Amino acid sequence: MQSSNSTEINSSPYELLYKAAFLIPISHYLLAVLFIFLVLIYDFLEIHFIQDLLNGFRGDSICLTYNSCSEIYEGVASKCQSLHGRYLVTPWLSSPHIQTAFLNFFGRPPVFSYKRQIFLTSDGGTVALDWLMSSAVSGGASHTNNVPLKDDTTPIVVVVPGLTSDSHSAYIKHLVFKMAKRGWNVVVSNHRGLGGISITSDCFYNAGWTDDLRRVVDHLHQEYPQATLFAVGTSIGANVLVKYLGEDGENTYFAGAVAICSPWDLLIGDRFITRKLVQRLYDRVLTIGLQGYAKLHQTMYSRLADWEGIQKSRRVRDFDNYATCLTGPFETVDTYYRHSSSSTFVGTVSVPLLCISALDDPVCTREAIPWDECRANKNIVFAATRHGGHLAFFEGITANRLWWVKAVDEFLSVLYTSPYMHRRKKVQNHIQHSPLETSIDQGPYVTVTEEGMVSAVGNEQLSPIVNDSDNQVIAERETRETIVDAYKSERDDEPPTKPEGTLVSNRGGRIIKVKADPICETSEPCKQEAPSDHDAKLLDISAPLKRCIQQLSRRSKTSMWLLAYIAVMTTWPMLGPAFFLLFKRKLKSVLPSAWLKK
Repeated sequence: MQSSNSTEINSSPYELLYKAAFLIPISHYLLAVLFIFLVLIYDFLEIHFIQDLLNGFRGDSICLTYNSCSEIYEGVASKCQSLHGRYLVTPWLSSPHIQTAFLNFFGRPPVFSYKRQIFLTSDGGTVALDWLMSSAVSGGASHTNNVPLKDDTTPIVVVVPGLTSDSHSAYIKHLVFKMAKRGWNVVVSNHRGLGGISITSDCFYNAGWTDDLRRVVDHLHQEYPQATLFAVGTSIGANVLVKYLGEDGENTYFAGAVAICSPWDLLIGDRFITRKLVQRLYDRVLTIGLQGYAKLHQTMYSRLADWEGIQKSRRVRDFDNYATCLTGPFETVDTYYRHSSSSTFVGTVSVPLLCISALDDPVCTREAIPWDECRANKNIVFAATRHGGHLAFFEGITANRLWWVKAVDEFLSVLYTSPYMHRRKKVQNHIQHSPLETSIDQGPYVTVTEEGMVSAVGNEQLSPIVNDSDNQVIAERETRETIVDAYKSERDDEPPTKPEGTLVSNRGGRIIKVKADPICETSEPCKQEAPSDHDAKLLDISAPLKRCIQQLSRRSKTSMWLLAYIAVMTTWPMLGPAFFLLFKRKLKSVLPSAWLKK
């Protein structure tokens, strides 16, 4: 007995723990491992089921951001119950990642068939317009019509899908069916190369490509002038829509619009999507989708882009580097992201716009949301939910409906019956500012011709925004030359009196015209005399020199004086001795004789 007790006393504590560990059943270890695994998964997938349970499954209120003087909020958004209620995620989908994955793999979309219309753009491109008529959903007698009638007054909703999505995506079908049940006609404007349509021109769509949307809207208004047009953009389609609305301002046919889960700032989104492991998984999935899109049009991409680079791409940024930048064209990927981000166009949106985003969106980060810009614009109401994922927002125990679809339906229906719908106002000399340009480059400015004439150039539309900066410069140059030629012809037809130049200033939003005399600076009228033959010869000889000096002075006065200084210093060793030999006699009376002997 004493010997056994002495043996236990002499044993190491770690040895005792080791023996005790074997006494614990293996099932307890499995339960512990399972618990740790669930905790890690709960944190990795950002599950919030416990929080919802402790909150009594009451959901979270919608955070609205708007201007305090906004008539759109007072007259439209304030009457939408969905925007002032609470949003509760489907309990068994209490994770932004589970919601997003469930939407893409299942989605439970309604079943219906589109009527396709092919729209050909001016550059030879092809866009598939998929229609769902309200009569097809209601089962009316006129459901055999593929598209609305010419004089149909039924509102039309234009839907712009997201990246690599088309009219058959689950979330698009949820929206289309809901709006058609409302009694409106819906058309999905598929991106080029999507929806089973081949690319028929050298132009590809990208995150900032608004030309196709602009052409489709003009086409719809021309074909159905009595119908009110609305727009809904999702994900990248929302970025395209907001950018288009900001570019055209008042000059758009849309009466209202909704942007769902827009990325807003692509440069911030590019940094965000590589921050964590779960975001890198989304980055990889999106890259695979883009590679699949490129494979459908391999012939075009092999000719216009770097096909080997596209195949080796591991990130969306890699694909944009090897494909989008070459087909855009853009100098760098960051240039493309800055040029295509819609956040810089929020301030010029002139139509009622509802923006919806989830703060836990795993693809489009809330860090890119332009809160202040949206608050400053009276036409924008921003609705942010705490949960929802990317384009998901499932609700109900069966997850058979999307909350944002209900919010879009309610907002547009209230807007349609209100006096706050946007009416197109044709803006003369409208300039589309690119985010890479500043307003100072757009005029007003003064043009000085080679003959010395001054002509004022205001805010004329020099050229449409194109990706190729060289084409834009050429178009601007041709327009300026046309203005100068017109000024020349008017000046030649007028009698030789003091001409008037008009200098335009737009400071403070006002246009101020000041009469200026480009010939003389005195208040007295200039007296012009016929030049003599000797003066005419001098003018002919000095004309090229004057033109050179005028061109230099147009660039910078500092550069002209610097050039003159360099010319004097470089020619003085050769011209200096000749100068003293030529004027030596005259200098004797001025300079000391000792200095001249030197």
